Amino acid sequence: MSQQPFAGRAADLIAGHPPHEIASAEIWEQAAEDCVLARIKSMRLIGRLPHHKAPLGPEERIQRLKDLLRLWANGCTCAVDEDLVADIVNRQRR
Repeated sequence: MSQQPFAGRAADLIAGHPPHEIASAEIWEQAAEDCVLARIKSMRLIGRLPHHKAPLGPEERIQRLKDLLRLWANGCTCAVDEDLVADIVNRQRR
């Protein structure tokens, strides 16, 4: 995945916060995306997830990551956000 500069997507989400909080947000986002990809790879999905979905904005991506991880933590282990997965996979291909 291509890395945006330090003032990239996480900085846009939390403008005005100290640099260590921005770095923490970027680290959290990367770890959350890695978790989603690992879980999706381990699921036995019938067919393939679509990759032709429109890219998500930074705020929407963060919210969808939080929502999906919350669902999994609360026992909904088969939940899949196709738009989120497509966005992560497509951004990693660049």
